Amino acid sequence: MPSSDEHRQGMRGWVKRHPVASFFVLAYAITWLAWLPDILGYRGNLGQMFSMIAQFGPAVAALILTWYTSASIRSWFRSIVRWRVGLWWYAVAIGLPVVLIAVQGALFGFLGYPLDIASIRGRLVNFLPSAIILALIAGLGEEPGWRGFALPRLEDRYAPVLATALLGFVWAMWQLPRVFVNPRFSHGFTSVAPQALLALLTMVTIFFYAFFYTLVYNRTQSVLLCMLLHGSFNAAIGLLPASFEVLQRGTYVALLAVQGVTLLLAVAVLVLATGGKLGYDAASGRIHTV
Repeated sequence: MPSSDEHRQGMRGWVKRHPVASFFVLAYAITWLAWLPDILGYRGNLGQMFSMIAQFGPAVAALILTWYTSASIRSWFRSIVRWRVGLWWYAVAIGLPVVLIAVQGALFGFLGYPLDIASIRGRLVNFLPSAIILALIAGLGEEPGWRGFALPRLEDRYAPVLATALLGFVWAMWQLPRVFVNPRFSHGFTSVAPQALLALLTMVTIFFYAFFYTLVYNRTQSVLLCMLLHGSFNAAIGLLPASFEVLQRGTYVALLAVQGVTLLLAVAVLVLATGGKLGYDAASGRIHTV
């Protein structure tokens, strides 16, 4: 029977050979366990604390795996605070979500769904502060893991589009429990089948978002910019000039369908425009194992 030291060495060796798989398992474990009180219906202060822990699951998992595999914590941290990038990429991180939601809103209105155009000005005023706050919460909780740890290692082994697709799928599924613990998620539906459809459409949009993060990370090597993009995407949802009361049942399904189609087309353009590289430079000097 192997000793405990041999067992630990064997586990460390496996993790070093498969750091991305280990990261995915640990990120899911931290987050899904922390969401358990919410899933079970507990809404007290302790539940709120666990919800915050859940948000930071990917970042914590990345830190643990970086240390456990003897990778450079300094290099990982440096990418999180890398702010010296071209101003153009700050514009992309803030403006791209605004452009996408504007196109989606225009198509949504063109299809005959009601929009409150008069509310756009007020929504725009709140956008940037919301984007910054969300970048420091959701962005900081997730991006040091997804883009700061997993993406560069995946791209060392797979083509950028395949690496992004793999990461996008795992990222989307990681968020699955959240859509069911959010009391507003059902948007008026009470039965399981339509709520499952909402979950599927939501996961599809998250999957497509991953391609924009890959471009920003590859061109800047900055997790900070990905955090800002994350905050901007989350805040941009509030720019759609339609109230929650309007976005119920079939109307909300239509919006998700519009978002899915526009994102699919935008991703197709992005992949074609970059020749499938999504800004990746194989000569960047990154050395990782998957």
